[in-house]
Amino acid sequence: MAETNSFLVVGLGTFGAQVATTLFDGGAEVLAVDINELAVNALRDHVTRAVCCDATDEKAMQALGAYDMSAAIVALHNRFDVTVLVTHSLKKQGVTRILAHVGTVKEEEAIFAVGATEVIFPPRDMALRIAHKLIHPDLVDQIPLGKGVSLIEMRCPHSFVGQSLRELDLRNTYGISVVALKRVTTSSSREAEVIQVNPSPTVPLQIDHALILLGSPTQLTQFKEKTRQ
Repeated sequence: MAETNSFLVVGLGTFGAQVATTLFDGGAEVLAVDINELAVNALRDHVTRAVCCDATDEKAMQALGAYDMSAAIVALHNRFDVTVLVTHSLKKQGVTRILAHVGTVKEEEAIFAVGATEVIFPPRDMALRIAHKLIHPDLVDQIPLGKGVSLIEMRCPHSFVGQSLRELDLRNTYGISVVALKRVTTSSSREAEVIQVNPSPTVPLQIDHALILLGSPTQLTQFKEKTRQ
């Protein structure tokens, strides 16, 4: 069974290399594959494993354990023909989460048809992110979860300290939900984050709490404006 935090990255150009190193720096297991030996050598010290391999060669990829990873990112910029072949192989070999880099809407439609579960379309993704930041400048730290739904983290407002989530009743008052609470604790001169998912509605909030909030961008913006300190 694949480790939950394991990733295959196929294609080590600028985008693929950045994704691979960022995942690795975040604590994930990363297998990076490219047919270009120079690209592979440049990444050897920055991922779990970097291997020079033809990603369309299913036997070679299987020997590497590529199909045992929990997710795959196919980052073959301007090589859509190879992207299709690699994506199809990944799907056939049982990889359940496949993200593919595409350059057009037609490529997006085609890659879904051969097995991709998500697409990476940099020009569109960047345009949407910039537009969202301009429309909702207070939510630049948000994580979009889908159309009209986002997740943000913010410090507990001073006016909330000492009150419980049940008393605050944020769902009815603001239309948002607190899905987790986060605190930073210090032990033996080391700091650690403690996250409480589905927090108790009766426990009073403290000044060092951070709230993980779920709601629409409009609701979250209004909430931040009304509770601004």
